[in-house]
Amino acid sequence: MSSSLPCRDCTTGTLHTGTPEGSCKKLFGLDTYVSPIPKDPKGVILYITDIFGWELPNARLLADAYAKEGNFVVYVPNFMPWVPITEHELNEERLENGGFFQTFPYKVWLYSRFIPFVFAARQSVTTEKILNFAKSVKSSEYSNLPLFTVGFCWGGKYTILFSKSNLGKDVFAATAAMHPSMLKLPADVEGVSVPLAIGLGTKDHAVGKADADTIESVLQKTTEKVKGFQYELKWYEGMKHGFAVRGNLENEEVRKGIDAAKEQVIQWFHKFI
Repeated sequence: MSSSLPCRDCTTGTLHTGTPEGSCKKLFGLDTYVSPIPKDPKGVILYITDIFGWELPNARLLADAYAKEGNFVVYVPNFMPWVPITEHELNEERLENGGFFQTFPYKVWLYSRFIPFVFAARQSVTTEKILNFAKSVKSSEYSNLPLFTVGFCWGGKYTILFSKSNLGKDVFAATAAMHPSMLKLPADVEGVSVPLAIGLGTKDHAVGKADADTIESVLQKTTEKVKGFQYELKWYEGMKHGFAVRGNLENEEVRKGIDAAKEQVIQWFHKFI
């Protein structure tokens, strides 16, 4: 069973350089980043962010890549009541040094940021907010296109939940979760029917090998019980939790992992167009 609070890798990483090319607008009542829309889009992706929120350049740059390379309309809404950690606090060195994460001040800092956030962004509130947005997309000008959702860390938990029959069956064509966090296992992966892809790093502290085995066991049994259900679980060698969004692009191996995770999501969604 995974923790209900984020791991240390949830709060660190590197800030990616580059200029997002999309625009920000109020969409269905929420502040939303919209990537440049392709001329002939094949689907719509609802991007659910990690705890650094919808304004993190990394998230917007990745959304732009999905739009351009995958031919998708991509929305990055602000589903959070507030952002518990800002991009200015994104610091990989703090993690590499290690000591801070073992100290009492770090624990105080972590709990002071996340206990109020976990309550304000509790599952019942956040699930309803995301579902309302998704249903609005289904009734929009792109109602004829399949709707997908991808989530990272905090957001990854929700994309897994939206694979459940009682939440996402008639809403999403497929879902993807990159290094999800704060999972309750096996409950969060039980009762799924929407095709689900998961990407995990072999050095992920949020979902370790035992948790991944639990996930895969449940999903494998689901394929035998639920007609049409598909899943894939991919491991990324040497990658830490958060790599697909906040990995260090100056590290060649990490860059390869980031590119492979991006391609996994695009190819997975293309299967259901």
